[in-house]
Amino acid sequence: MPDVLPGPSFLLKTLRARLSAARGVVSLTDLGRELLRAPRAAPELVRRVLLPVLAQLPEAVLEGDDGLRWQPLPTAAPEATASLLECRFAVVDVETTGRRAEQERITEVACVTIERGRITETFASLVNPGVPIPPLITALTGISDELVATAPPFAAIAAEMRQRLSQTVFVAHHASFDRKFLTAELRRADETFVWTAPTLCTVQLARQLVPGLDNYRLDTVTAHFRISNPARHRASGDALATAQLFLRLLERLIEQDIVVVEAVTALLAKQKRTGRRRRPLPGEDRHHE
Repeated sequence: MPDVLPGPSFLLKTLRARLSAARGVVSLTDLGRELLRAPRAAPELVRRVLLPVLAQLPEAVLEGDDGLRWQPLPTAAPEATASLLECRFAVVDVETTGRRAEQERITEVACVTIERGRITETFASLVNPGVPIPPLITALTGISDELVATAPPFAAIAAEMRQRLSQTVFVAHHASFDRKFLTAELRRADETFVWTAPTLCTVQLARQLVPGLDNYRLDTVTAHFRISNPARHRASGDALATAQLFLRLLERLIEQDIVVVEAVTALLAKQKRTGRRRRPLPGEDRHHE
């Protein structure tokens, strides 16, 4: 083996390029020896080095003892004319170290999958951000440096999140915030990542479908629908509450004969054009919602 092994980011990038260009099944051992510049390395050693990297490439499928095949994930976004009752929705919430996606990091992420009008899967994980968590954030969320000390970095769960977001409509409360953070983290894990999924924001939907509330914070809107959230300001609790809220809003959309994704996005676009820009209420930043 060479004195210095190629870094994980180099291996990830190179494996993606080589496998995506390959035709059919390739030898894991042969490919690994080439990338590691170790033509006589034992197959077991090659696997030990490459398997953790391959775990971040859900498209790489192991076949038999030594086979490796590239199987692209379905990445196409749902059609704009897709029925809301047939769409797959990924309802996401993130907790973070701050508000700027390019500078701050995710400390917890949760994703609730909705299919055919019901919740089918949930996923949640603490994330080690690799930077100190501000005391104000710890006081709000309960997530401390100690709590995330043994949690995986986002790169270790990036493949899981990509799979859960594949071929979905993205949904969140203040969706632009969560989407910006997820996009930033996914691109840090894989700079080739491209995300084209349509986005629905439950704040915007609630303003359109439940007019007259004092505000549209998550607490206020879920209380209106009598949705409980015992894990407030934690990604798992907020994502599940948002998913339950979205199902209620989905019912109202269908009652108004708004039954396809295109019609919902058009409704929200009209709201943006006609709504007056208002100043946020005191304390109405994303971390207090």
